[in-house]
Amino acid sequence: MSPEHLKMSSRQPFHALDLKPDSIANSPSGPFHVFCEEYGKRQNALNLIKLLHQLAKTVQRHRGMSMALLAGSTFFEGDFKKLQLEMEMRLKLLEVFAAKAGELLTDRDRENLHSAWMTVCADWQDDDVVDNFEFHSHFIEQLHAMVTRLAKNLENPISVVVSEKFDTSFAGEPGLDYPQVFKHIELLSFLSRELPAMVEQIARIRGLSTYAAAKGHCDPHLANKLRFAISCGREQNEKIRPQAKRLQDIITELTQPLSSIKEYELKLLFLLEMVERDVLSGSIISASSHQLFKLATDIIDVYLDVVEHGWSLMQKWQEDDMEQWLASSSGK
Repeated sequence: MSPEHLKMSSRQPFHALDLKPDSIANSPSGPFHVFCEEYGKRQNALNLIKLLHQLAKTVQRHRGMSMALLAGSTFFEGDFKKLQLEMEMRLKLLEVFAAKAGELLTDRDRENLHSAWMTVCADWQDDDVVDNFEFHSHFIEQLHAMVTRLAKNLENPISVVVSEKFDTSFAGEPGLDYPQVFKHIELLSFLSRELPAMVEQIARIRGLSTYAAAKGHCDPHLANKLRFAISCGREQNEKIRPQAKRLQDIITELTQPLSSIKEYELKLLFLLEMVERDVLSGSIISASSHQLFKLATDIIDVYLDVVEHGWSLMQKWQEDDMEQWLASSSGK
């Protein structure tokens, strides 16, 4: 036998050193399998959350454009047809991801989403505008509720879950994992609850004011809905301002996206005052429907950009957590 063959035969394959099939660590109930299962579950949850987030954004745009079309505007016709197709494609993609993600989204969830979409799109041209508004709003509420429920799967870092399950701790700095737990919880609440609520109020204002501008006036019933949305928008803005500032202080990775919220606050207040002064004036509306739609959309996109950066950071944290856990487990 040649020296090369002798050298090769003396080497043991990596799995024979530490990860034997019958070892406790590598058993189906061992920490490696638990970590892998938790990681996969959270990755599926993140994928679904991102898909639902994009779907909600599309439904909100669909509401605004369809309301303008119901008012007689033709400005959005081309974009609306593309949006209809995008909606159908996003729903199909969500159904496939959900089917492969176990019980994170149930059959009932998927049926509800399909039913909500059919209610929104079926003979929408014949809808009363209030019905059209409420159908879309109910659909969006369902999407947001699913995001909130899925986000609960991400509250604790996987390393903390595995350590608690096997009564172990990291070899690193004592208590290092607890601040990260708090960051997870605060950021999750901001991404899954507070920012979507802010976006939805602005999107409601966009739909209602776009319809009124296309009509040239705002009838009393819609005016009440618009005033309520403006009031809720102001209240939610006051709520998220200190939260955004706190997250800037404790999560440096989001400093730039979060600073945009502050920068656009004046533009938000301008929109709200413009709608109150013009759309709710009781006289002929001077602003055009597409002008109001674009102004509101520019503001909405700032909040949605923070949401997208936030979910990407959650994914990065999950990957960092795996590396930290492996390093701690190997005694590095």
